[in-house]
Amino acid sequence: MSAKRPNFLIGGTSAGGTSFLSAMLVQHPQIYLPKEMRPEPHYFYKSWEYEKGDEYFLERWFSAVNDDHIAIGERSSSYMFGGKDTAEKIAKFNPEMKLIFTVRNPIERTWANYRYTALQGLEDHEFHDALLHEKARIAAQDGIWAEIQPHNYTGRGFYGRQIQDFLEFFPREQILLIKSETLSSDTHGELLKLYDFLGLTDKDFEPARAPDHTSVNVKVPAVQKELRDYFEARFDKIIEALRKNEDPAPFLSNEEDERNMERLRDNMAGEKMPMPAQSRAYLQDVFADDIALLQNMVDFDLSDWA
Repeated sequence: MSAKRPNFLIGGTSAGGTSFLSAMLVQHPQIYLPKEMRPEPHYFYKSWEYEKGDEYFLERWFSAVNDDHIAIGERSSSYMFGGKDTAEKIAKFNPEMKLIFTVRNPIERTWANYRYTALQGLEDHEFHDALLHEKARIAAQDGIWAEIQPHNYTGRGFYGRQIQDFLEFFPREQILLIKSETLSSDTHGELLKLYDFLGLTDKDFEPARAPDHTSVNVKVPAVQKELRDYFEARFDKIIEALRKNEDPAPFLSNEEDERNMERLRDNMAGEKMPMPAQSRAYLQDVFADDIALLQNMVDFDLSDWA
């Protein structure tokens, strides 16, 4: 027998507060979210996942649903970016699906996205250079990278356009937009909106506050990329251990591993670095029209994004 079908999705945006939000919602006894948050399902976005079929999706992510769960969902930060193709797939799966999108100042989100990609060893350009060469690098990607688009930093921040794509397949009342900055400053108030949106009966539940996630800065992106190539499959596990201040020794086999692990540790700065001023000015111009478009779709103020 198939698992119960999901009735809501946290669909993005990447580096926009989805990890924080899902870590709060997963605590509610009437909400089902997969306990395993990494990797995200990305079922409706990644073609190679979607090809596995709905039965795979349901069994893989929803087999632990029980009768206490009113709201059943998952988090994949790619969905809003996926545009019409993703929206159509979701609508085909469940036309009554409720969609939750977090939107964060796209200028700050772009900087956070770049810092995360650099941390993962997938970037060897400095930030402003990566912005200036973004279109050419995207066009040069093929295979799975053409879908994942790790170097498409600005593309995930055009929320107005992306919401318009979803409105072709879903009525506005099935889409809840959450301003990431308000979610952080008034978490209780935003959670009450979510509880109403999801149709929960227990609206007094107070979850423990989840940690705020921010990417560590990489000092030299090219060094990070070199070390990813060296450690290969172990790289992500070592990074996760270092971020959590855990001992990475279980993933090291010899003295060369240890030397490269120390290079990796030394290449990661503990504090968030400020965005280069020229990049901020560039991004303000890039996003101005889309911020104005989004402002007409929401009931919260976006003037602080300028």
